[in-house]
Amino acid sequence: MKAELAGGGHALRDVILQDAVDRALDGVALDYGVAGIPFTDCFFAHVSLAVALRFAGGVVRAKFEGNTSDLIDKQSEVFTATGSLADARFWEPSDPYLYDVYSILSVGGQVVDVCKTRTGFRKAEFKGGAGTGGVWLNDHFVWLTGYSQRSANDWPGLGGAYPDWMHEFTTAMVRASNANYIRWMHVSPQRADVAACDKYGIAIVCPAGDKEKDAQDRQWDQRAEVMRDSMIFFRNNPSILFWEAGNTYVTPDQMVQMVALRKQWDPNGGRVVGTRDGGNDTALTPVSEFYGVMIGQDPKTNAIIQPGQIFRGYSVDRRDKAPLIETEDFRDEAPRGIWDDYSPPTFGFKPHIVIGRQGAGGDPGPGGDGYHWNSETFALAATTRYVTYVQNRIDNPDPAHSKWAAYASIYFSDSDADGRLQGSEVLRVSGKVDGVRLPKQLFFVSRVMQSYQPDLHIIGHWTYPANTKKTMYVAATLVDSVELFVNGKSQGVQKSPTNFVDTYDGGNRDLGNTGYIYGFPNITFEPGNITAVAYKNGQPILRDVIQTAGEPKALKLIPHTGPNGLQADGSDIVLVDVEAVDAQGNLCPTDEARVDFAVTGPAVWRGGFNSGKLNSTNNLYLDTEAGINRVSIRSTLTPGNITLTATRAGLTPATLQIASHAVAITDGLDTQPPQTFPGPLGNPGTIPDLIPQSPTLGIVTPVTK
Repeated sequence: MKAELAGGGHALRDVILQDAVDRALDGVALDYGVAGIPFTDCFFAHVSLAVALRFAGGVVRAKFEGNTSDLIDKQSEVFTATGSLADARFWEPSDPYLYDVYSILSVGGQVVDVCKTRTGFRKAEFKGGAGTGGVWLNDHFVWLTGYSQRSANDWPGLGGAYPDWMHEFTTAMVRASNANYIRWMHVSPQRADVAACDKYGIAIVCPAGDKEKDAQDRQWDQRAEVMRDSMIFFRNNPSILFWEAGNTYVTPDQMVQMVALRKQWDPNGGRVVGTRDGGNDTALTPVSEFYGVMIGQDPKTNAIIQPGQIFRGYSVDRRDKAPLIETEDFRDEAPRGIWDDYSPPTFGFKPHIVIGRQGAGGDPGPGGDGYHWNSETFALAATTRYVTYVQNRIDNPDPAHSKWAAYASIYFSDSDADGRLQGSEVLRVSGKVDGVRLPKQLFFVSRVMQSYQPDLHIIGHWTYPANTKKTMYVAATLVDSVELFVNGKSQGVQKSPTNFVDTYDGGNRDLGNTGYIYGFPNITFEPGNITAVAYKNGQPILRDVIQTAGEPKALKLIPHTGPNGLQADGSDIVLVDVEAVDAQGNLCPTDEARVDFAVTGPAVWRGGFNSGKLNSTNNLYLDTEAGINRVSIRSTLTPGNITLTATRAGLTPATLQIASHAVAITDGLDTQPPQTFPGPLGNPGTIPDLIPQSPTLGIVTPVTK
């Protein structure tokens, strides 16, 4: 901390008063003096620094007395406080423990300023070497697995204008999928997202800013300046492990400059500098501190076995020096609302193709969809990619299959990015959830394949037209076998995951083993229920059950707010799920039809969106997709009751009352900090109603004797 006296013979003015200090300390007594009366004019002051560390439960664990000095007017000095913290609990993804550190500045024995910094302590090592390399936190290897996500982290109808609790909402869903890694894309992430990643145990790749290519001259200087500022701004956030110098290639000299910035501004942060895609320039190998790749796992990568060889940024030289991390794999796309080829009303995804407009590498060009996956095949294709990386993790002692320290597939949520407005889809639909964070089947499959505990999930639903016969798929991990039942009758036992054969458009393309998906062919639909049972050591351990839904009879509205409810601060949001349900209140998974909304009270309607439909945001109508959709309503500065009504001809309408609570605003500023979800610092707890629950979509339970 740097303390400075300045200005026309006057000492510190407008010192922090007693109540402000109490708020900063969250009511924790630290036995230090507090400010009372502003200082009068003086030419010197007795200045001292102290530090207090607090952890969960409000317990002060340590106090450090710093140096003390008598400063004269306009003199500056750096103050430090050091000491030992006994029995420290270290931060890591499986235990994201955080501390509050209070820096307390006193003048003349009275506290004049208190700065609270939420941070975590960890030991980080970034190693190379077959079987021994990778990212090591607190003396053990950590497999980083997760997603790339645009730093805009946008929502339909809202863009980036939404409250902190919604940033945490998304991050908690990432964690619920058993991911522990996000590579934020192109520019530095938002403060709220970094704080949420600290809390939920998500390791971060933090970029500076780029333009998809190397920069020179003033443009490069600007990028270096942004990187410097990002390092300073985020250096107390334990979730950041990697500083990204560029989305693509940077020169060796530029990398040397970035590493020097890290050593200057973040010398003790336990972080490294590299690029998303360093390309095949071997001159970068000795200067980069980690190596990012894009779609790195490939048969040609497997063929790289000699020093000096390189392909898609992979080489054994790099493998043996520092971590190689996948930053952007599986760029494929699929909308949430199309289950499979057997489900009404669409019976499969029909890509919109414009001849001659297809992009290279499978990416859609202007005017065409580049992929043909539905929700089911999207999940199957993703597993075939993920399993190849798991088979080649850096902790594999076999040098021929020891490569990767981290895996990220592109996008956690569908995003208004990359230009899809001329195709049949209007978003980059490569997310595991859609734009309003409703989960696709790949969300649940990702939860299974990233799990360190046994888990399973029936892919899809169980509400089909009569006489439907199809392969049913069950995702499972860390089990010996899976058995499938229809209305209590066994449909067989599978002991090995299936290969995924893509038969779209008459093809017969074997994409390889899924690693996690058990296939049950020729299952005939019967109304009732379908059950998957997972076995371990001959004993059933998990069960997933899906029931058939009846015809839609009513609409249902389910609200989601921050923990303190909707705040009348002009910026808070209430999210509302609208479901089409049967006579028993179960979600109807194949329902797709228009719902009309009416809203009254102190609110601003922001609406939602329909995948594949232009101009669907902000309208007072929306289609359900796979039986559900989600809309948003913004508060105003006026408290009061908001009424939302949803209607559709032939269905019982739904009405929801939402209270918008008054908040204290002084000089245009909210006097309370932004809402976040409860939970002690080392135990973030759960966010209720994150994922829609319905027996028609499956409920996983342990099997008890």
